[in-house]
Amino acid sequence: MNNILIIIDGILAKHFLERLCFEKGLGYFFTVVCQNSEKNNLNISSEYIDLHYFDPTSTARLENIISKDFKQAFIYMQDEFETKKSYEALRSLNPNLEIEIMDFWGLSVNDTHANLADARMTLSRRFMDFLPDIALTAQYIGLGVGEIMEVKIPAGSIFAYRHISSIQQKRWRIVLIYRNSKIYFVKPSFVLEPNDSILIVGDPVVLQSIFHNIRGKAGQFPMPFGSNVFALIDMKNMNQNMQERVLDTTLKLTQKSNAKRFFIHVINPKLGVMYEKLKKLSEDKEGVFFDYFNTDFKQISMWLQNNDIGLVVTDIKNFEKEKQAFFDLKIPIMKVGEASFDELKEAIILSADESELENNANVITDLSKQLDFGVILYYYNPNSQNTTDMEEYFR
Repeated sequence: MNNILIIIDGILAKHFLERLCFEKGLGYFFTVVCQNSEKNNLNISSEYIDLHYFDPTSTARLENIISKDFKQAFIYMQDEFETKKSYEALRSLNPNLEIEIMDFWGLSVNDTHANLADARMTLSRRFMDFLPDIALTAQYIGLGVGEIMEVKIPAGSIFAYRHISSIQQKRWRIVLIYRNSKIYFVKPSFVLEPNDSILIVGDPVVLQSIFHNIRGKAGQFPMPFGSNVFALIDMKNMNQNMQERVLDTTLKLTQKSNAKRFFIHVINPKLGVMYEKLKKLSEDKEGVFFDYFNTDFKQISMWLQNNDIGLVVTDIKNFEKEKQAFFDLKIPIMKVGEASFDELKEAIILSADESELENNANVITDLSKQLDFGVILYYYNPNSQNTTDMEEYFR
């Protein structure tokens, strides 16, 4: 059986030892060294623990028990000086022994076989977990730098009522969902609901941004679908007025929404006033691409998925032609009609399905607040069902 040496004193160390006695199936034999002053305070009974009472800073006394082949040693003491001296005594007797030290003082140990557990940082992190709107990150598994995080989805979040497949996950992933004390594995068709908690992994910096997007209030669109706006201009099949409206809508949406940037993909380019305007725009800003090879939308759908697109702007004709391709993207599509963007004053949501209405309303109301639109909800209720909960949701 493997042997582990534990040197302890103080009330916290006593609690650690008591917890150790409750652990099952550890497969280790523990040799515990305590100060004589602790003799009457410990009430430990275990066939896997051998207690010794003496001063652990004494090299001569430690030498009597160090003959065992210890796999590891723990030092958990309340006095800084005695902690250092106990470590030095152990190290002088065994230069290769792995030593774990509970550090309350900010010790500095230059030893590849010694690890310091920073008690101050651990307690501070744990206490901060109780603050509102603080991300819960895993500290004791993986790298412990925030690459594993748990986030609860509040009511009104832009992530509520979203299919997993519709959420752009670049440099991060949703790996588990907790709902009503049950674990659910991720499926593309799974719909997130308010009060769900999700376990996410990825780049720590990205996760902090995702946390604030989930917990944030209105004004996040086009998140969670993506961060950018995309427009397709077909210079062969769109008249110049429609091209102008698509361009104007794209630029104003990018300016007024939370989008980071825009991409304008021009297919079937031909010389003219609009071509010169787009060319000038491409010189002033990145994001305008003239495509001389592809002649339809199907060839660039994969490009959309790889560029964090959260909203696509197109005309009605192209939408009808490529409806299935747009549907497969699982992101919002804005169809540009006959009116200019500046003439739009309100948004209307039509539905006869309560869950679908809540789903769409999260997106439309979020965007409408950014654009300063009024919002009208039309809910057709042919079965005269109770709508109190739904009305409360939209207040």
